[in-house]
Amino acid sequence: MTPNRQLLTRRLLITLPIAFLISAFYTLATRRAAYLVSTTDNGIKYDQSSSQPQHSNYNNNIQNNHLKMGDLDQDYAKDDYRAFLFAQHPVHGLLLLYCSRKKKKSPHFQAPGGHVDNADFHIASGRIKSGKRDINTSLSHPLLVLACKIGAARELYEETGIDLRNSLNRLQPIPLRDDSNNKGNEKDDDLTCRFKHRLFFKICLTDADFVTEGFDSKMGLGLSQSMNTDPPLLMIKLSHEHQGFIFEPDPMKAVDLLIQHSGGKVSTALGMAVANGQIKDVTPAPTKMKEEESKIVGSPMPNEAKDEKDKGMFDCFNCC
Repeated sequence: MTPNRQLLTRRLLITLPIAFLISAFYTLATRRAAYLVSTTDNGIKYDQSSSQPQHSNYNNNIQNNHLKMGDLDQDYAKDDYRAFLFAQHPVHGLLLLYCSRKKKKSPHFQAPGGHVDNADFHIASGRIKSGKRDINTSLSHPLLVLACKIGAARELYEETGIDLRNSLNRLQPIPLRDDSNNKGNEKDDDLTCRFKHRLFFKICLTDADFVTEGFDSKMGLGLSQSMNTDPPLLMIKLSHEHQGFIFEPDPMKAVDLLIQHSGGKVSTALGMAVANGQIKDVTPAPTKMKEEESKIVGSPMPNEAKDEKDKGMFDCFNCC
């Protein structure tokens, strides 16, 4: 063998293994990147690690509850589902967003939420198939409920900057009606939060969900304070779709304010939730007393309290 052939042979023996290793590394890196993309949305990365095959828990659920898990085979995207939040602060009331830029509507208030995207259903399906423990697969429609939670949290973040995308357990389906007498009706048992292709959830907001410090410096960053007469020191970052927000302590007043939102269906759903005892009135007591006093007309009844100057020395014991 000539020296040139020997040199060429040596080069091939060195080059071929290196090329093979590079090709294998590239293949693994490509698959890993595709895996991460399929499990990530809007900055949310869901842990897919498991000592068992990915679909083992899903298959067990199918065997144990095949009727309920059949929800995974249903195409909800064609139904154009929407998800909305009744987000209530225990002191200040319901968070309502003010919108004045709708071409076909006059200025009105909205509840946080909106359309549920195909990506939301894709992420929900992946989480259920991976056997995530925080998912309630006993529901008759786990895919629909989880996808709507993901969509509602995404919309809340886009509209207000309040980020609950990694705290979906805080979003609780709100019963709009009492179906305790219809336990045989599977369709309605676990979806009392559904109304006209819309799912509704409630959440208790805390001060920690808002920006509470550095108001002067953060006003220029697009943060907004509520439009209430005496606004609390709580700020959010509104999207371009909204021009302000308020806290409404009286849920029945909120029902009236939401009448133009989503064809009036959000207003109707809130009224149903209030009637079902799911949303409480947090109006301060002095305000309620003033409203009640303003309704009193005419002379006091005989059994009503006497005027202070007419009270006797023992009248203070009449309440005992």
